[in-house]
Amino acid sequence: MKTDKKISGRKRIILFILFTAVILLLCTSIFGNIFMLVIEKEYFIPKQSSIFTFSETVQNDGSSDVWRYGEDFTNYYFNLSTFTNEVLFFPKKNIPDCPGFNPEDITTWCGVKAPNTKY
Repeated sequence: MKTDKKISGRKRIILFILFTAVILLLCTSIFGNIFMLVIEKEYFIPKQSSIFTFSETVQNDGSSDVWRYGEDFTNYYFNLSTFTNEVLFFPKKNIPDCPGFNPEDITTWCGVKAPNTKY
């Protein structure tokens, strides 16, 4: 009878680990990022970020589903909409040194010059 309790204890541990993994995955942006990478050929994740942590905050106004602004735990990102997927990024740790900072307005990003593109 001890083996039955041992097996049920192992099952509970495995179920707990699986449940925890599912909850953690649901709390990240991975599913949305994977979906967008599959359906939109121009969608990309910045090199400085991760498929697990990147989150689109402002979508492009045009016909494509490419993001204009995004963020992760350490940076804010601005998509330059170039063929080489270049981005400008602003470290979140620099926000206190930047009065009037707005993560969705690149002109307020201290020390980052706005590109000569329409946005």
